[in-house]
Amino acid sequence: MPERMSRAKWERFLAERRVAVLATLGPDGEPVLTPIWYLYRDGLLYMRTGRESVKARNVSRDPRVTVCVQDERPPYRSVSLYGRASIEAEEEGLSAAISRRYLGAVAGAAYLRMAREAVEQSAEVTLVMRPERVLTQDFSADTPLTARLWLLAKRLLPPWL
Repeated sequence: MPERMSRAKWERFLAERRVAVLATLGPDGEPVLTPIWYLYRDGLLYMRTGRESVKARNVSRDPRVTVCVQDERPPYRSVSLYGRASIEAEEEGLSAAISRRYLGAVAGAAYLRMAREAVEQSAEVTLVMRPERVLTQDFSADTPLTARLWLLAKRLLPPWL
């Protein structure tokens, strides 16, 4: 059975560099899943998207969202956040902070310069998610020490081993 993470542990997990999967509700109530970069700060999840994107249209119609962030490598861990999102104007420096988080300072700045043309063609907005419920899973305790050591070694060894 997976263990539940404490708030401090799942907040550290969200602070690590991971891609989230955002679930919004389409016009017919069907879930629409989208991988997305995010920034977790002060108990809120910040995500950037185009004003006319499917994500933004779905949130403006129905603010209920779910975000799942996971570690794909064993021992598996995940944090699922359930709540509501709002569409807010661009916050100064948020795009740069998210780009730096995922790409580093140099590549993040280059990404912003390259993306500027696309952004100028359609305005961007910030999706701000306010989690109302958090579910976590951590399978670390179920993984024996020898297996955890082997998994750590596999991360360091060439992939063909």
